[in-house]
Amino acid sequence: MFNSLQLIGHLGGDPEARYFESGSQVTRFTIYLNERYKKDDEAKERTHRFSVECWGKTAEFATNYLHKGSRVAINGSLTENRWSDPDGQNHSRVIVRADRIENLTPKKPGEPPAAEDTGYDPETF
Repeated sequence: MFNSLQLIGHLGGDPEARYFESGSQVTRFTIYLNERYKKDDEAKERTHRFSVECWGKTAEFATNYLHKGSRVAINGSLTENRWSDPDGQNHSRVIVRADRIENLTPKKPGEPPAAEDTGYDPETF
């Protein structure tokens, strides 16, 4: 079984980072994707929201270089988080686990490139 996905969209809010005593970092944010389609010869648009989670250097990059509205390309996989609440009810939620993130937001004139960008280098393709 192969679990891989690629998404391009915009951040719905600033990334939120959590730090653990071990020194690990997790960063979470929501990505919004717009789908355009026709129904009865009328143009329609629908927005999809996906929760994204990243760890390590990818989490550091997201925290340091992304903000609400940033356009990003994400490579990762789907994962299911499961938990029980205090009343014993089981819950689950599918999220995107980002392995690589590329910031597609145009840089302002004179702005230096993000040295820690975890995205793809176009020169390698």
